[in-house]
Amino acid sequence: MRKIKNELCNNRRLLSVVLAIIDVAFIALLLIGLCMGIFGKHTYNFSIEYGEEHSNKNYAQMYYAPSVKKMTEEDSINAYFENKKANFKIKMSLAEINNNLFRVDPINTLEVYSIKSITLSDFWGNSIEVSGSKLEKYISSRKDVEYEVHDDGLYITALTQDNMFILSQKLNYKVVKLFLNRQLVLFYIGTFCYLLFGILQFVLLCQNNDDKKHSRIFNLLSAFITYILTALGGALLYGFWYMQKNFKDVPIGQIIYHLNTPLEGTNTSSFSVIFISIILIIIICVLMVTFGLLIFRKKKNKWIYKFWMSLLGFIAIGYSIILCCFHFDIISYLKYTKQDSTIYEDNYVDGRDVAITFPKEKRNLIYIFLESMEMTYSDQSVGGAMSENYIPELTQISLENENFGIYGKLNGAYTTSGATFTMGGLVAQTSGVPINENLISNDTLNSKWESDNNYVPGVWAIGDVLKGEGYNQEFLIGSDKKFAGRSSYFHGHGNYDIFDYYTAIDRGYIDDDYMVWWGYEDEKLFEYAKNELNNLASKDEPFNLTMLTVDTHFTDGYVCELCQNQYDEQYSNVIACSSRQVSEFLDWIKQQDFYDNTTVVISGDHLTMDSDYIERQNATDFNRRTYFTIVNGAAVNEKPCVEREYTTLDLYPTTLAALGVQIEGNRLGLGTNLYSGEDTLIEKYGLDYINVELLKDSQLYRKKLLYGKN
Repeated sequence: MRKIKNELCNNRRLLSVVLAIIDVAFIALLLIGLCMGIFGKHTYNFSIEYGEEHSNKNYAQMYYAPSVKKMTEEDSINAYFENKKANFKIKMSLAEINNNLFRVDPINTLEVYSIKSITLSDFWGNSIEVSGSKLEKYISSRKDVEYEVHDDGLYITALTQDNMFILSQKLNYKVVKLFLNRQLVLFYIGTFCYLLFGILQFVLLCQNNDDKKHSRIFNLLSAFITYILTALGGALLYGFWYMQKNFKDVPIGQIIYHLNTPLEGTNTSSFSVIFISIILIIIICVLMVTFGLLIFRKKKNKWIYKFWMSLLGFIAIGYSIILCCFHFDIISYLKYTKQDSTIYEDNYVDGRDVAITFPKEKRNLIYIFLESMEMTYSDQSVGGAMSENYIPELTQISLENENFGIYGKLNGAYTTSGATFTMGGLVAQTSGVPINENLISNDTLNSKWESDNNYVPGVWAIGDVLKGEGYNQEFLIGSDKKFAGRSSYFHGHGNYDIFDYYTAIDRGYIDDDYMVWWGYEDEKLFEYAKNELNNLASKDEPFNLTMLTVDTHFTDGYVCELCQNQYDEQYSNVIACSSRQVSEFLDWIKQQDFYDNTTVVISGDHLTMDSDYIERQNATDFNRRTYFTIVNGAAVNEKPCVEREYTTLDLYPTTLAALGVQIEGNRLGLGTNLYSGEDTLIEKYGLDYINVELLKDSQLYRKKLLYGKN
């Protein structure tokens, strides 16, 4: 009987070891598959369907490279037409697909041609097809090409033989997203199988007696490692899931930047969910390991349990890091930070080096930064992305004033690298320069810039220009001025008076313990703004009141007493509420005596980071741009009824021009005066190219702009 029992015990031990080997092999294959999928070279197929005009043509040509300037004949591929389709088979890794730009040359001819659809297929058989009028959203840039948008596609005219038609990387990202989603599904299936095998091991090991005493130090050390790996693995896996779900469109540099910035005044309630969830996950992991160790404390082969739990944690850590690196394109980010660019040397214009001439009667400026406000929130009939218009008041304001678009349609500003968060947006729109997060150290952010009121000391911003012309300037916000270096920037560039959350307390407007959202809500902000405007207007000097709203900050925004419950989504209701409040505030401004000599700029500071909301609204494929309009400007648009392509960098010289200011060369910073009709940088080079160049190092940017050194 004892012999039979021993044999059964040995068989259970053997089976538990076999299960452990299967676990390791399964996860190893999963990781190998992930790495091969990302970095291994596979064949991708670009299929482009042309119109009837190409039925008698022989071939088309496609170029691919990380930037337009690097496209050569060596990085090109030819494809012969089959049934009006050109099928380009390209062998490269998913990482290269993610990083490359693709240029389409149907044929070197001056004839009119049309593109009906573009399909990109990966090696797994997944495909993304874009056709008809939706093709316009996937154009990155063009050279010597004009096109018209029709329901059945794009009708294109090449103006010269050396024309370029660059596709947007949005198409590439869709394939990458499909791959990542599939890998996550495989990972969840693998984790389930792993846990299932683990439970079987757990049952088998519970029945084995422990015959030997192991070293106490070894047991404690191995238990400690098990705790750390399991808890860290669980926390990282949840952290990646949360970031992937809520920060899909947030660049990794921006995340690193905010980890370094002063966080005084941060609304921690927005992030309390992730902190609490991570703590709960760590507690659950610790309890799970402790429970197992207590059961196995007198059992033989206890090390297998520790090994299994440690390996599970290790796999979760490794998998999270790999997916995080790829999802946030960390490899490209690190690669670009080591490369040099001459974009500033070639294009930056310092306001101190050109003539800036003000009119005899200087106009006042009211600049309203709207938190996360996009033209996306309008409906499709006027150029938005939504099925219904969440911002009808803002839409009407834009259509009745200047947005540098075509009649009856909204137009707005693209955001570049370094201008996709509040501080980056504020700096970009007021100085024509983004914040290159990877070139800024923790010491610079927290010491040199913050304590010395010396944020990007080398730039010459609109505040500097207006200060030199005798303007009284004020920056009005409903949160702590110290957050992310705002006080440092506005004090250092124009000596603004800053009215923040604590100013409202000091003046007795709110109680000491009053705190909603980030400080006080926008309803109060607009009321305080009226008082400040009356005070500024009572003085002899011209004024600049710049203000920043906050209620529409992600996630979901802040529901104030003025908000209505019109829509199913809270964020939609908050956005609609903001639209009404801005409209009412503008109506009040128009009734004031100072309005005739005042220009009002209304602009979203950046795109919303609530990517989950954008997905639920089916707006991920939309060419998202910030909301922008100029009311009562004093300049004439030299390209009326033309849909301009511009970024928030262009708003700096454009705002000055709207005040009736003449700018030598019509350029400041990296921006172009949109009234002038001069091409913007993205009209010249394309948004994708500019974004990549702005990630790179630049001696002029690093030495002069960041640190004020000549």
